[in-house]
Amino acid sequence: MMKEENLEEASGDTVEEHESKRGFCGCFCIPIHWFKMLATEMHWSFVLGVVVVYGISQGLGGALSRVGTEYYMKDVQKVQPSEAQVYAGITSIPWLVKPLWGLLTDVLPIFGYRRRPYFIFAGFLGVISMLLLSLHEKLHLVLALMSLTAGSAGVAIADVTIDACVAQNSINHPSLAADMQSLCALSSSIGALVGFFMSGIFVHLIGPKGVFGLLTIPAGLVFLIGILLDEPYMPNFDYRQVNQRFIDAGKAMWTTLKCPDVWRPCLYMYISIAVSLDIHEGMFYWYTQDSKDGPSFSQVIDLAIIFSWTPSLENF
Repeated sequence: MMKEENLEEASGDTVEEHESKRGFCGCFCIPIHWFKMLATEMHWSFVLGVVVVYGISQGLGGALSRVGTEYYMKDVQKVQPSEAQVYAGITSIPWLVKPLWGLLTDVLPIFGYRRRPYFIFAGFLGVISMLLLSLHEKLHLVLALMSLTAGSAGVAIADVTIDACVAQNSINHPSLAADMQSLCALSSSIGALVGFFMSGIFVHLIGPKGVFGLLTIPAGLVFLIGILLDEPYMPNFDYRQVNQRFIDAGKAMWTTLKCPDVWRPCLYMYISIAVSLDIHEGMFYWYTQDSKDGPSFSQVIDLAIIFSWTPSLENF
């Protein structure tokens, strides 16, 4: 009897250990199988494009670019916080005209392709602008602002183009639409988390201009996606119909905007963003200045406590 009980206990322990190992391995195997499934259903180049654009270009590159630009404006160009805020608004203009890039990718194919040329152009634009910022010793403020705007345009064009690819694949594979959205959000979140974690370290080690040099890598990967992306070729496209296609697309957008379920949320988001007070640049200059009037550790902690308690006090 004792031997049987010992055998049962040993077998039970073995089963538990096997299940724990299987559960541990499953944490790594399930995402791998999920990526393989997406790559099989929609081609590996599309999955790679989503990871590169959302994860590396926007997530990782966006975090590095934001921190690097702030230190570049403050330490290299020596501009005031109010000026830096205005320049940040100028560099965001390419994101405000995203519908224009979307119309171009849908209406105007280049050399028989709708997406690949725009990825190549976006990557080329990003590489050239970041190289200019990183290699030029005393770049004029106007040229620096133009380069930053061009780099922002490259990221925005790549974003719109991959959005179009996601939308097209969602139409062709409606059962995988939720998986594609999860892939986009996962790539962006992980990339931004890693980027903000490493941005301060890179700025400290190689400076803001060195960070701009590193940003040529995400732009180069976007260029590579333009070469590798699997896309059907469209020969004999009639470019004489481009104007009419633009008009039809504009009418469709206007019809959509006239829908109350669309223009009301858009109006709310516009007003809420337009009237919100953004003091980020001033705060950045305040907690990074080297003078004795800068914030001490206790001041930063007190400020954080005040901001953390504000939402709680509003509930009473």
